[in-house]
Amino acid sequence: MNIVKLNGEDTELYRRVAHLVMNREVLASNNNYPFKTSSEHIWFVACDDEGRTLGFIPVVLRNRKATINNYYAAEDDEEVLCLMLTQLIQEFKKDFAIISVTQNKHIQAFRRCGFSVMFEWEKYVKMIYNEDDQKKRL
Repeated sequence: MNIVKLNGEDTELYRRVAHLVMNREVLASNNNYPFKTSSEHIWFVACDDEGRTLGFIPVVLRNRKATINNYYAAEDDEEVLCLMLTQLIQEFKKDFAIISVTQNKHIQAFRRCGFSVMFEWEKYVKMIYNEDDQKKRL
């Protein structure tokens, strides 16, 4: 498996994720919240060895924050999710606070990657990456 980093308006991004972001089952897994992109987004896309898309995390870069507001991992695969998170953490941790609006079902995966809960809603939690918490887990 490999992780591809793409700009939010890159035509390669559309080739890799369009069939998923318009899929009813994928949208349902995201609580029917639509996936968005712009020139301020960087996408981390997980692909298998045959090039099939297994998941993606779009990140908005604004005001020294790298914000994850939606994402997808096929079959809620925590390994795929953690691989994408690990790569984006390495990319942004030095220059940005990394914040995520995380679905409740994925809290443990985000915790494994060094995130901690800041605020709780009914279906989501707001989390922040804390490198010190991650070092304690290792």
